[in-house]
Amino acid sequence: MKADVFDARALREAFGAFPTAVTAITASDPAGRPVGFTANSFTSVSLDPPLLLVCVAKTARDYSTMTAAEHFAINILSEAQKDVSIKFARPLEDRFAAVDWARAPNGCPIFAQVAAWFECSMHDVIEAGDHVMMVGRVTAFKSSGLNGLGYARGGYFAPSVAAKANSSAAGGEIGAVAVLERHAALFPLGD
Repeated sequence: MKADVFDARALREAFGAFPTAVTAITASDPAGRPVGFTANSFTSVSLDPPLLLVCVAKTARDYSTMTAAEHFAINILSEAQKDVSIKFARPLEDRFAAVDWARAPNGCPIFAQVAAWFECSMHDVIEAGDHVMMVGRVTAFKSSGLNGLGYARGGYFAPSVAAKANSSAAGGEIGAVAVLERHAALFPLGD
């Protein structure tokens, strides 16, 4: 298919075949108020210097504030934080009211119970079609050991449940697997 005749919905669906982590990007506006939204286009870039990037739609709420910020943070949401992802994906006035958070060393909002967080200084903002790539230089980070929340094909998934199901299936231990609204539950065989 030629680029000038791509169906946007079909292209989005094809992009969605690639499982990603779910993150919340946060920063503070010039008055010190927290801003943020979800993003699943995130990757590490370099260890030396420590760089990461996240892609942000130019139509995102707080886009201008985020791309002008000296510092921003990436919160990698844990498997138990689907509700946080949903809140930060919607146009709510105060997304932070229902989230337990604190400030990182440079003032960026960091959520409790995330799989990991990274606070960054803005290294570069690169134009990329209807998005920009924000490249951040990591200035502080912490990994909790919790598993990250996954997203693919328009739905959330818990990598630990999938791994347990695969492991149990290999050993012939699965009694039943139930899937409801793209969430899986594993019911092992009893002894």
